Amino acid sequence: MLVLGAIFMSNRQTEIEKIRETIRHFHWAQENGDEKAFLSVWHPEAKRFGFGPNNELYVLSAEDILRDQFYEIQKAKEENPEYSVSFFIKQMKFFDVQPDNLIASAFVEWQMLVLGECVGFHYTYYHFVKTEGNWVIVNLTDRARSPP
Repeated sequence: MLVLGAIFMSNRQTEIEKIRETIRHFHWAQENGDEKAFLSVWHPEAKRFGFGPNNELYVLSAEDILRDQFYEIQKAKEENPEYSVSFFIKQMKFFDVQPDNLIASAFVEWQMLVLGECVGFHYTYYHFVKTEGNWVIVNLTDRARSPP
């Protein structure tokens, strides 16, 4: 019984590291406006639910995210070569990776930086499924707040 528990913990740690990489890849895709990289970790039916700084609820599909975020970042970079966006991940917590390694959830606290200045703090819950051997985001719930 102890051997099975050790195998499960080892597999769980491996899967957690793969999920960490999926989250990093998701943020990298946003920073770089890389549509292909974004779509590689975002399930086609996934939605992003969130509350903005004024507690307004929004729901975004992949098309909405690409239009409202990626293309805007690309446009800003074309207009100003100095323009930069980065996401600083403060912490990641894993709530669950199911024993069959097919579903998982995580919490990430991060900051958005534009031209090196903090423009917002985010508290995000990610939900994942494993499909074709890869973890993809199927739901994301985010709470943003403006810096003090």
